[in-house]
Amino acid sequence: MVHIYLITGDIGGTNSRMSLYETGSYSTALVEKWYRNQEHLTDKTKGGFERQILLPFLRYCWDILKVPSIDNVEFIACLACAGPVQRNKVVMSNLGIEISGSAIEANKYSKNPFIQKIKRVKIINDFVAQGYGCLTLAPHEVKELTPGSHGLVDNSGPKVCVGAGTGLGECYLTPNEDESYSCFASEGGHVEFNPRSEVEIKLRAYLQNKFNSTTRVSIERVVSGIGLANVYEFLAKEFPRKVDKSVHDQFLAAGDEKGRIVSDNSKSGTLCKQALDIMISAYGAEAGSCAVKWIPTGGLYITGGITPKNIQHIEGQDSAFMKAYRDKGRVSSVLSNIPVFAVMVEDLGVRGVHHACLEEYKKMTKETTNTNKKSFAVSSYAVPAIAAAVAVGAGVLIKNARG
Repeated sequence: MVHIYLITGDIGGTNSRMSLYETGSYSTALVEKWYRNQEHLTDKTKGGFERQILLPFLRYCWDILKVPSIDNVEFIACLACAGPVQRNKVVMSNLGIEISGSAIEANKYSKNPFIQKIKRVKIINDFVAQGYGCLTLAPHEVKELTPGSHGLVDNSGPKVCVGAGTGLGECYLTPNEDESYSCFASEGGHVEFNPRSEVEIKLRAYLQNKFNSTTRVSIERVVSGIGLANVYEFLAKEFPRKVDKSVHDQFLAAGDEKGRIVSDNSKSGTLCKQALDIMISAYGAEAGSCAVKWIPTGGLYITGGITPKNIQHIEGQDSAFMKAYRDKGRVSSVLSNIPVFAVMVEDLGVRGVHHACLEEYKKMTKETTNTNKKSFAVSSYAVPAIAAAVAVGAGVLIKNARG
């Protein structure tokens, strides 16, 4: 009997987090291992991911599990990758590497026995994994931003996921006939930033100049960890007398951690607090725009690392986030019927890629069952037909013999 395992990977710009699971629903991972991409993905040629991460991970699993053979083993894999996915393939520009699910299935770049045991590979966008992760949430893992949100959820309605972290991601989920959901990627984080005050109008002009744009600035330039740094940078130039030199020196030396410096020093009356308020308000406004566009009666989920770390600035009907969320003019009343949740866990991507892998396993199992049923139906029809033909033939032979 074949034993099937699930392989999942959360492949980001910095790390690849690999996991191995049994096929039981939402089981705990049998094995987990993190790989730092800078150290392990040194070969940028096609098949590099299989050779440098996927194969070493499976060998590591077998060392840990002490399984003597892979003869009766098959794998189903789902990899969530940071980048646009087309035709089950992603080119991760920040890593300079291509990952193709179809190529892995066909053993195109590796003939190793472990790779040959991988029968199906699904590639999904990393934020799509966040969307699927929303389907795994328990009530205690979220905070209601609109009062009574749990009671407002329509289990047959669409869902939307908006999450600010290093960047700004957005995706949406639609229900299927079997009550499951399918998740779809979007590039909503790159729609235009819309200023809502005189200071924000100046901010947009500053960012247009910084990023060499004469017409627009993406909302991600404001709503993200990097966006928070952009906002503070603008305010420091616009209000130089308010700059705290000690904090500013930390900011300048922080590299890609500048947003964290701003957040950590956001005391009342400081430029850091003003920057955080602008970012949080723009975050709420964009969440409200998503609610107006998709009408997610199944739930609007505010995810990403920024959400749990700044929940005190997000929850509450008088927070900058919720005020901006509800500020939608003539259609503001529509938002009162939409359930809105702040997601307080930070492993949503890992959970989501596992959920997607489970769904792929169920799909493959169903396909196999349907194929077997068709084969049985054909054979059930064929046996009587053959028997009849034999009987007819026998009759002819007997008749000829008598003649």
